[in-house]
Amino acid sequence: MQELAVVLIVSLAALYLGAKYMSASLRARIVLRLTRGGRPSAIARWLDKTGGGGCGGGSCGSGCAPKQPDPPGKHRVIKLHQR
Repeated sequence: MQELAVVLIVSLAALYLGAKYMSASLRARIVLRLTRGGRPSAIARWLDKTGGGGCGGGSCGSGCAPKQPDPPGKHRVIKLHQR
């Protein structure tokens, strides 16, 4: 029974890790394949990150506000300190 619990936990962790760091094109192909029957499965809905809210999701249609450029003469300086 303990081995079954360990296999289940490790499998779920591997699935989560794979989905989190999977490339967008591979994720899209998997979601497309899982939704061929019409209705998306729970895994397809979980993997599908294309319709998210906020910037880049494309769900609102308005897009994000353009990034404000740095004023001329003002640029970000990164200071490096030697130890």
